[in-house]
This record gives sequence, structure tokens and C-alpha cells, in this order.
Amino acid sequence: MALTKISSGVIAAEFQTASNLTANATVDMDWNSSQVFRLTPTSSTTFTFSDYKVGMVKILIVTGAGSSYTLTFPSEATNLGGTYDDTSGTKNFIQIICTDDDGTPEFFYTITQPAT
Repeated sequence: MALTKISSGVIAAEFQTASNLTANATVDMDWNSSQVFRLTPTSSTTFTFSDYKVGMVKILIVTGAGSSYTLTFPSEATNLGGTYDDTSGTKNFIQIICTDDDGTPEFFYTITQPAT
């Protein structure tokens, strides 16, 4: 019989996992390790991406530290809208999609914060 519904039992663990990233000047997001990543930076942060595949979408929640830190994404990543807010305690919801995983990868992302 054909499988007509996708249940959590058939979804890979990486799509059911949230993980905390270790704050550092350079932080790698291993796309095979988690669906949701969380970070509270301790300095300005440059992200690198690894183990991505076309069509994958990841969520990054960055909590502002209140220190004027900045976020830098790989040069292959295009911001479709929004800016990072480093105000202390502000949750930045960043959604990233991989649209090409060949020789020159391509990513698009947006950054939003909860309405106040």
C-alpha cells in the first residue's frame, strides 16, 4: 500500500531537532544537524553553511545581546528583507532556504522580529 501521509516517524531527525549554536566570531550551521538553530551572540558573528541540499529550509533564532553586534551571512546568501536587531532580548527570526547546492550554492533569507 502506498504511503499517503507523512508522519513524524518518517521524517529524518534533523527536521525534528532544535539546537543551540556556540557563540563565536565564526559559527557554522551544519544543515544536517538540526531544523531550528538558536544563538545569543557574544561578538559580531559570521555564519558559514555546511551539509546543505537544495530545497532545505532552516530557522535561525538569534537573541539580541544589546551590544551593537552584527551578523554576516555567506556571500552566496541574499537578504530578501529585514535587518538584525541586537537590542537586548529581542528575538530575530531568520528563515533561510537553499535554492542551489551545486558548485556555486545559492541561499535566500529574511529577518523579522515579533510585533511589539
